Amino acid sequence: MLHDHVFFIQCDPYMTKYEALPTPELAPSIPDTLELKPVGQPKCYSVTDRVHTLPAGLWDSDVVSTYEFIDLERGVFVRTRGPMGLVLETVWEIEETTDGGSKIVENVTISCSRLMLGMIKNSCEAGWKGVHGKMLERLESS
Repeated sequence: MLHDHVFFIQCDPYMTKYEALPTPELAPSIPDTLELKPVGQPKCYSVTDRVHTLPAGLWDSDVVSTYEFIDLERGVFVRTRGPMGLVLETVWEIEETTDGGSKIVENVTISCSRLMLGMIKNSCEAGWKGVHGKMLERLESS
């Protein structure tokens, strides 16, 4: 499921459109500090999100970001590059639980200006609930 990039993008509750992009000549890679091994070639997408900048949709903006997906054995590394120097690096992995089940673990690193940090954190926390819900629905239906 985590290797299905289109499904992953479609889980984004803010997404209004997306399109595949050619992989740049200097292909995206996973930071060495994460000590993760890719199992496939990077895939890149342009994703447009509708962002609510004022409550009640009084002033919405379309924000275009580049998503870089790199599959891992038990998950996926996703780098999101947005406007104004925003970079999110997220590792999603499936781990076994002590009772023999599985869980999805998400670790996010946010790089952006201090002025944007609160808004980005709030957006991530609000948005990932929808992402997780759609993933659980898919797992339960399979």
